[in-house]
Amino acid sequence: MDNKLVRDVESYVDEVWEDVVADIARLVEVPSIADASAAEAGAPFGRPVREALDRALAVAKRLGYRTADDDGYVGMADVPGAQAAQVATIAHVDVVPAGPGWATDPFRMECREGWLLGRGVIDDKGPAVLSLYAGAYLIKRGITPRYTFRALLGCDEEVGMTDVHHYLDSHEDPAFLFTPDAEFPVCNAEKGCFGGTFASAPVAHGAIRSWSGAEATNAIPSESVCVLDVPVSELPEPQAHADRLTVEAMDEGAVRIFAQGVGGHASLPEGTVNAIALVVDYLREVIAALPESFDPAEASFIDLLSRVHAGSDGTGIGIACASPAFGPLTCNAGTVEVARGRIRQTIDVRFPDAIDADALEARCRSLADEFGCGFESTRAKPPFSVSADSPAVQTLLSVYREVTGKPAEPFSMGGGTYARNFKSAVSFGPEDNSLLLPAWAGTMHGPNEAASEELLRDALKMYILSILRLQDVEL
Repeated sequence: MDNKLVRDVESYVDEVWEDVVADIARLVEVPSIADASAAEAGAPFGRPVREALDRALAVAKRLGYRTADDDGYVGMADVPGAQAAQVATIAHVDVVPAGPGWATDPFRMECREGWLLGRGVIDDKGPAVLSLYAGAYLIKRGITPRYTFRALLGCDEEVGMTDVHHYLDSHEDPAFLFTPDAEFPVCNAEKGCFGGTFASAPVAHGAIRSWSGAEATNAIPSESVCVLDVPVSELPEPQAHADRLTVEAMDEGAVRIFAQGVGGHASLPEGTVNAIALVVDYLREVIAALPESFDPAEASFIDLLSRVHAGSDGTGIGIACASPAFGPLTCNAGTVEVARGRIRQTIDVRFPDAIDADALEARCRSLADEFGCGFESTRAKPPFSVSADSPAVQTLLSVYREVTGKPAEPFSMGGGTYARNFKSAVSFGPEDNSLLLPAWAGTMHGPNEAASEELLRDALKMYILSILRLQDVEL
């Protein structure tokens, strides 16, 4: 351990921390939800995402980077090295929608008792700012690195990662890249990603007027609202989950069913409660009591949904599995809607190497056929991994042990990051799902998203040391 270097890095972190927090706040102010349908020239994911990218690039320019952008798809901030080969980071400035349940303004960052609150503080605007300040250590100390350092700023991570596909069409892969968009110590393996939509048969005379869940398929819904064209006086009292359901009369003989769950990220279902599943259970009780009030297509689809929502491991669909390298499959049914005469429910599956996308699609189609419904696959990505014995991976693990004093081994996860799109990349991020949150704080993708300043400060130290130590690795 080079104690002098570590002390200097710690001094730098102390020196810049106030600016780091201010720059995170400036990014959080922008509701940068990627929307390709709102594309403009130079803003392929809409004007708000472009504004967030411009703010991040402005930080990079102020810190002394050479900056550019790839037609608005990806921002680039370089510290030129003796070699053109790159050590790179990639973070993203787009975020998932705020969603309901916030106790603060999601787009006005708040500092409270050592925590930052706001959409994107941990996923991934906070880490994006850390990556810029990490590379800026080289500039501040007048260090010309062996490998060029490039901080990449993505704009479409939460929706489709088309940003990096566009970037890699015309740019070389970095020699090694890490993304500060996951947990420490190092994630070298990511489960496959599979998505699709179940659709009911046409509903001619339905009782379900509207239904909502999460605003993104990769979020577990904390709230769900279903409006029925049934008088409240005819409805049975909820039996299951009565403490999480509110049933209230609306005008014209309709009723509003509100379910309060516990939201979170689709890949991390432990401790969450899917609010749509709460509504499904109650609708089954209502249909049992008032079968004549529902179209047969509605009733059949609710039965299908009871299978889809039967646990977060895919058991009800028949896709539950696990492998030693990747762990168990997870399945989240996050968004639901009533539109164009059908009810639609999406699923977001994170799967190990014990199954493949073709088998997942076949099982989902079989289940849909069983209930007279339809299923359409919308995305499929295979599992991804980088050798844990890679010298670059071992370098990151060594830095983690040095800074934290904790043991460290690489791990796999269900979240999908940018890493899977590059030849040699891992995720190395300041999220910590075991961290005890204050009662008023929440996790990424959920309400009251929070980040520990202490953890962010440690992350910045690790990123600086990692960038420096990687210069000595043959990449």
